[in-house]
Amino acid sequence: MTNSPNTPREDLVWYLSYGSNMLFERFMHYIRGGSFRKGGACHEPCADRSEPRRKACYRIPYDMYYAKSSSNWGGKAVSFLDTSHEGEALGVAYLVTRQQFDHVVIQENNGLPPELNPGWYDKTLSLGLLDGYEVLTFTNAEKLPPNDPSEEYLETLAAGLRENYTEMTEEEIREYLRSR
Repeated sequence: MTNSPNTPREDLVWYLSYGSNMLFERFMHYIRGGSFRKGGACHEPCADRSEPRRKACYRIPYDMYYAKSSSNWGGKAVSFLDTSHEGEALGVAYLVTRQQFDHVVIQENNGLPPELNPGWYDKTLSLGLLDGYEVLTFTNAEKLPPNDPSEEYLETLAAGLRENYTEMTEEEIREYLRSR
């Protein structure tokens, strides 16, 4: 994580990931550009390629579930939040600039802002403040029909959980991912 004193405090937000971007290496491909894995999507770099200022584990008050089918993950499902009722999901928050957050949203929406690509991540969600900065994430505005994720996607989520939730056992990680 970096300490960039030149960024105004009001320009910083927490980007809260609950899917594959929980893994720092994967998230940084959205910031620096390039592909996470051989044959994966190539992401456009962000104008601001600096690392997040900080990172924190964050429990989300909604359930995470798998839906849609992504060509980046073998035509299988990716993560969304069910905001129709309370629940709990594990996430990782990165303190980034608002420009970096907006860039990630567009990249996750196949290069389009949410309002031009409804049906994927078309809802930005504010979850309050953490250390004085707004916590933002994105999901679909409606609960989507569930679908199964690929093993590769689940392993990326597991790697993100291992990296950040070091107190979790392998069995707890597998059970968490299975229960979604």
